[in-house]
Amino acid sequence: MTHRKTILTLAAATCASIMLVGCGEEPPAVVQAPPPPPPKVEPPAPPKVPSISELMARLDIDPRVNLPEERAPQTEEQRVAVLKFYDAFARGNADALKPMLSAPDQFLLGEMVDAGTFAKSTADISRIDVRCASEGGNTCALAIFHVGDEFEPQLWVYDATKSTPEFDAVATPPAIMNKISGDNPIAVWYEVLRLELAKADEPDEQPALPKQDFTKEQDTSSGNSDEGSAPAGAPSGSPGKRMPGAPIKAPKPPGFGTK
Repeated sequence: MTHRKTILTLAAATCASIMLVGCGEEPPAVVQAPPPPPPKVEPPAPPKVPSISELMARLDIDPRVNLPEERAPQTEEQRVAVLKFYDAFARGNADALKPMLSAPDQFLLGEMVDAGTFAKSTADISRIDVRCASEGGNTCALAIFHVGDEFEPQLWVYDATKSTPEFDAVATPPAIMNKISGDNPIAVWYEVLRLELAKADEPDEQPALPKQDFTKEQDTSSGNSDEGSAPAGAPSGSPGKRMPGAPIKAPKPPGFGTK
């Protein structure tokens, strides 16, 4: 009986606790973990720029045009513009070249075509080494033309964003071929040109001329001296010769294909 009474007591206690729970407050709600963050969306990769070899094959560029991949422009439109521009030189194709030139260079090209010098000079091209870079906010293309045993350098700035790319020749400093070297010959070209222009702007050195009083000579002259002759000590010079102190004009842009 005692054992049975104990069981009944435990059962009653269990029922009482169940009733208490049922009549009391609700158990705390289970806190759910926050949802995982959305997957990171990677931006689409930029389109692959065709290699120079691919473009030369696709556009049938003359193999004498040499543009290394590491010296080529970054965009496809720039690469196409540069390759087509120098292909026109290699083939001596003035009709293909003219629309890509600035107005002054188109005029010069017309004169060269009429004189026959364009066809003659391009016929002897054996190779065109091209280097491209950006300098001073400009997209630039430097070409070294191998013409016979000589090298003809010329620098252009160009804009490939137009419907027809436009190339404009940069002034060529004297003996520039002996000065452009290193990893960035275009930057060297601009620096040499800057120094040449600064030198041209400098005033000429004024020579120290001896001073002489001609008052007495004029008063005592007997009229035997030639009228209009220069007094002694005056600077001599031929007509049209630039006098000391006169400004020197800046180098004139040569256009293209000139030494």
